[in-house]
Amino acid sequence: MKRAIRATLLTACALMSLSAAFSQEYTLKLNVKEGDVFKYKMTMDIDFGGQAVTVTMPLTNKVLKVEENGNIVVESAAGEMVIKFGDQEMPQPAPPASKITYRPNGAIEKMEMAQGALPTNSFNTPFPEKPVKAGDKWSHTVKGQNGAPDLVVNMELVGVEKVGEIEALKIKVSARTVDAKEGEGFSGDGHTWFDPKTGMLVKSEMRIKGMPVEGAPMPIDGTMKMEMVK
Repeated sequence: MKRAIRATLLTACALMSLSAAFSQEYTLKLNVKEGDVFKYKMTMDIDFGGQAVTVTMPLTNKVLKVEENGNIVVESAAGEMVIKFGDQEMPQPAPPASKITYRPNGAIEKMEMAQGALPTNSFNTPFPEKPVKAGDKWSHTVKGQNGAPDLVVNMELVGVEKVGEIEALKIKVSARTVDAKEGEGFSGDGHTWFDPKTGMLVKSEMRIKGMPVEGAPMPIDGTMKMEMVK
């Protein structure tokens, strides 16, 4: 009898904790200061005409300035890219750095020195203005850069998940070319994890299809992963 009562109480406590986690609201925004540095490793596994290709590249984001209106200017600098075909590795020189100005909600206000046909902000996930809880959804339209089409990005807060030492917010993301016919254009689906304290990306895992890449003879399909590193 005592065991049954104890089990019932433990179950009730667990359900109450789970309910509290899903009902908790989060006010999401960028909370960084000048000089903060965030380093990442990007990995892409690509199906290139039946040939498996892996691309790796380090990326460093440094906060250059926090403006009076709350906008944040970030220098985004990629390191040497390594393209691997089978056992063959082909290092590529680092591209020029880009300067990106973000609004406090994470939306991109301005980009300088952005290169390539696809906007580098294709998976930009600006936060909603109001507090959100697990299950809440929102969307955003990304204006194309350098002649690329606009994208619509849909987001949903899934919940909290620990990534390393960070209790991160997990967000479901899907991106589509605006007004593209079914099966055409660019699309991407996956998840991103954000640090609720800083509003910065901790990790992302996306499946991509029809992604145009400068210099490639055809759009590419595959997966893209970004991880914060120390």
